[in-house]
Amino acid sequence: MSTAAQSMSILMLVCATPMLGLAAYGYRNLEKPGARGFLLCQVGAIGWSIQLALLAWPGKLLPIHLNTGLRQLFQFCVAFGWLLLVWGYSNRERVTVSRSLVAALLVVPLVTLVLAVTNPAHELVLGPDMPANPVSISQLDTGPWYFVSIAYAVAVVVPPVGILVDEVASAHGAHRNQLLLLLAGWLIGFPGALQTYLFRNFEAIPTYVDLTPLAFSVSATLWGVALFRYHLFGLVPVSRRTTVETMADPVIAVDANQTVVDANPAACRLFDVDSDDVAGVSLASFCQGYPELVSMVRPGESHSEDITLDDAGPRHFSLDVCPIEQSGSTFGSVLVFREVTQLRERERELDLLKQIHSRVLRHNIRNQLTVLKGQTFDIADRDDGTFDEQTQRIRETAETLLEYSEKATDLRDIIDSDAETVPGTLTAATRQELSTLRTEHPSVDVACQIDDAVHVRAHPDIHRAIRELLHNAVMHTAREDTRLRVSVTETDSQGVLTVEDNGPGISETEVATLEAGEETALQHGSGLGLWMVRLLVDKSGGTLSFDCDTELGGTRVEIRLPTADHRTRAEKQHPSLSRGS
Repeated sequence: MSTAAQSMSILMLVCATPMLGLAAYGYRNLEKPGARGFLLCQVGAIGWSIQLALLAWPGKLLPIHLNTGLRQLFQFCVAFGWLLLVWGYSNRERVTVSRSLVAALLVVPLVTLVLAVTNPAHELVLGPDMPANPVSISQLDTGPWYFVSIAYAVAVVVPPVGILVDEVASAHGAHRNQLLLLLAGWLIGFPGALQTYLFRNFEAIPTYVDLTPLAFSVSATLWGVALFRYHLFGLVPVSRRTTVETMADPVIAVDANQTVVDANPAACRLFDVDSDDVAGVSLASFCQGYPELVSMVRPGESHSEDITLDDAGPRHFSLDVCPIEQSGSTFGSVLVFREVTQLRERERELDLLKQIHSRVLRHNIRNQLTVLKGQTFDIADRDDGTFDEQTQRIRETAETLLEYSEKATDLRDIIDSDAETVPGTLTAATRQELSTLRTEHPSVDVACQIDDAVHVRAHPDIHRAIRELLHNAVMHTAREDTRLRVSVTETDSQGVLTVEDNGPGISETEVATLEAGEETALQHGSGLGLWMVRLLVDKSGGTLSFDCDTELGGTRVEIRLPTADHRTRAEKQHPSLSRGS
């Protein structure tokens, strides 16, 4: 029996090995939530296992009462470590533990240690009927205080489990896996620590058999998975709470009775409520002065509302109301106020700008330019040809400004458009615009390489972008031998339109402005046409690129649009992308 007991003792020491690694890892991460409790828990499990190994070892290496005292000390380390681990991990409350509370919690452990060391004098921890050389806890004659210490330890380790179970129902992803592994480790380790008391009821089990260190080793393995696979110390629950506390958007949580259970500092500031008096007040009291908010909270419903609060001037919010659900039941709602005051002001300013644009640029300026052109013809009729060059330049300039006015109007319409992308053939739209170009500019040499039936999804007005690229190439080349090379091809996921010319090439400033997506005081484009192309391509989910290193010597412009899948190819094609096929 001594050899078997010795083997059991060695096994206990081996089982402590995984816990040593986890303890070292916890020590190196003490600054992270829950790490201090994790370290204390592992140190307690290691010491507990060593004392059990010493007890099982043949021969008395340490007096039984001292062995019991040390083992119970490590037992309390496990209990308090588990409590601190769960408390730090979940961050349920932002409180500082008072010294008086710490002192109260340590009364039983300290009394237990003193009574164990002095046990021969009173036999309150271990009774008088002890065997000469016990090899396990099951052979101990326990005194009344021994059971007090066990009951106290159990009372410490059980409540944290409720916190974790409560979080599991609403947790997701890595956070949920962390919680399940923590609970699984506890469910194995806790019964494992009590199994020795059950084994004494089975005569077939040798008295020296104690599987507590093995249970601790399995728990350590599960917690190791939580650490290294799911990043237990990765601040998942703490970061979520901190995010809500520090976010600028007001957030309020209410229960099914519309009683406020939580509110972040931003919400307290918005409704001028003391953050210390939040929990327990009704939503109507919390949002005093805005009774309409109460009617917007409908249990089990998720919806959004635009509201305006008069807080030293109107403030506009987009209110999102979402139900708080757990295990299929609804327990309340969370209200998130996203302030959009500046956005609404900017929308009004843009609307005013569009009205001015429509009235002044579209009508007044066009009318004035038409009058200006008419005056040049009057001058030409009365003149003997002296001012023909000047009047012609005035007419050309007026035509250019009128064209800008038209394009600005088109650009505004495209910006305001909420049109979704539609299926169609890039081939048909390109051929149609090429046909128009050849009619208007018959002298232009156009070389085409167009694949049949290149299906794409694009903005309904994408043909305008194609037209603009073709005409832009012709108008800016300004040569008698203008040459264009146009191709339409298809890749695995994109339809590609390429337009190449032999003109002077687009300037680097123009390209940089388009790629930056904004006009600046020091860098701006020469016209609106390419902005229209850029906008239509963006709204189509495509890309626009320029290249000035070409075979023809001019500019190559490439539009890439997402191809339509087989289902959308079978849909009715949009006219703007299908005519001419």
